[in-house]
Amino acid sequence: MIKFDVADSIGQLVIDRPDAGNAFTTEMARQFRLALEAAAEGADIVVMTGEGPNFTVGRDRKEPRTGTPFDAFSAVSAMNQAIASFPGILIAAVRGQVHGLGVGLVLRSDLAIGASDAEFLLDEVELGIPPMFLMEEMVEHLAPKQIFDLILTSRAFDADRALQLGVLSRVVAPAELDSEVEQMVTILHQRDRRVVLACKRYLRAVGKIPRDARAAFALVEQTQFAMQHH
Repeated sequence: MIKFDVADSIGQLVIDRPDAGNAFTTEMARQFRLALEAAAEGADIVVMTGEGPNFTVGRDRKEPRTGTPFDAFSAVSAMNQAIASFPGILIAAVRGQVHGLGVGLVLRSDLAIGASDAEFLLDEVELGIPPMFLMEEMVEHLAPKQIFDLILTSRAFDADRALQLGVLSRVVAPAELDSEVEQMVTILHQRDRRVVLACKRYLRAVGKIPRDARAAFALVEQTQFAMQHH
């Protein structure tokens, strides 16, 4: 249900359960984690897509419960950690319905290109579930009042709103999504991989540094990179 392959250091990760809107099961979360762990060994860029018309409608609410809640939640948490640990660039190609866990995947990606007709929805509270894994990541991107508005009302928002909120990097016409993603991959693949990966590492780290210490941190990091690679 998760397809993954790598060619020339570019990975393709496909959420492949279109007959169910690509709804995530616990096993799919496990497969996703394994795919990204494998990607860390052989891919500098991974493109994440959904098979068919939708990205993913989120967790499969009809999945039979075979273990404890902790087991199911641990699988999702481990998947999210694999995304956070992936050293390369994760690009989300987003179309159709993007619900719940799917919004979290897009937020956690490094770059996200969305079709203009994509529809985003956080329906957990409406279903009686506090979406703590989502809020864990949303707080890195959105203001608290925006988070509460989207989560507590469970109202849908479109691609343009997702762009304004910082969920997406850019919005394109549906027919142009694949070519736009391909162009982005081509550009990144042509860049010096050491520079691209250093940019990701630094951007992740500098946000955690106090504002008045960032200049010194930048000086040290820039100097170390120059000494190591020139």
